[in-house]
Amino acid sequence: MIRLYVDEQGTDTLTNLDQDKHRFLSLTGVALNREYARDNLVPAINSLKGDLFNEDPDEPFSLHRSHILGGNGPFHKIRTDDAFKAQFNQRITDIFVDTDYKVITALIDKQWMVKQWHWERRHPYHYLMEILVEKFAQYLERAGDIGDIMPESRQKKDRLLQSEYARVRAEGTQYVDSARIQSVLRGGSLKFRTKRDNIAGLQLCDLLAHPSHMFVREKMGHNVNRSAFSTMVGNILLNHGKYDRSASGKVKGYGYKHLP
Repeated sequence: MIRLYVDEQGTDTLTNLDQDKHRFLSLTGVALNREYARDNLVPAINSLKGDLFNEDPDEPFSLHRSHILGGNGPFHKIRTDDAFKAQFNQRITDIFVDTDYKVITALIDKQWMVKQWHWERRHPYHYLMEILVEKFAQYLERAGDIGDIMPESRQKKDRLLQSEYARVRAEGTQYVDSARIQSVLRGGSLKFRTKRDNIAGLQLCDLLAHPSHMFVREKMGHNVNRSAFSTMVGNILLNHGKYDRSASGKVKGYGYKHLP
C-alpha cells in the first residue's frame, strides 16, 4: 500500500491575480509505502525532534515550514543560533536524501486559467486534483501496487477537494480512464488529517511542497527568488531521484506538471 501525502502551496482564491503571491497554486504529493513510512520515516523524524528539541513524547509537535522559518515555539533556536540551525539543516537534509519516496507536483497559473473562457470548470482544484490523481494512478500501475491519498486538512476546503477527487475517480481523465484509477485507488474518500495528528508523511510533504513549487516555477521560466535552502531541496528532488520519472528518466510530465 502506497500513500500519497498531499500539501497545498498558494491559495485557491481567484482575486488579486495580478500579484505574484496570489497567482500560482500547486498541490504536491509525496508517495511513501505505508509500512516503510512507519518503520523508517517516523523514527527518523522522531529522532530529530528528540535529539535537537528534546520533544516531550506526550506533547508532540509537527515540523511545519512556516513555524520553522518564523522561529515559532520550539523552533526559536533556529533563528538565534547559527550552529544549531546548521545542525538542524543537516539532519533534515539527511531525511530528504535518505528516505525512499517519490514527489509529484501539479501547478497552475490561475491568471491564465481564468482566461480560458471555453473551460466549463472554473476552480483550480479541478485541474490540480485531476493531474495529481492521474499521475499517482500511473505511478501505482508502474509500481504494481494500490494506494490512497492523505491531504492536510484545510477544513472548509476539504469538501471541495473531496468532491474533485470523487469526480476524477468516477470520470477518469483524458489519459487514464476511471476503471484504471479505481483499480489502484480503491477507496472513494480522501484521508484528511491535521497538523495535530503529527503525521510524519505530511510533515515531510509540508517541508518539500514550497521548494518543489518554486522549482517548477523556475522550470516555467519565471524569475523566482529561491533561497539557498529551497534551491538545495530542489536539487535533491531532481538529482537524487525523488521526483517521479519515466523509465527513460523524464521528470516533466511525471514528477511535475504545470498549466500552462
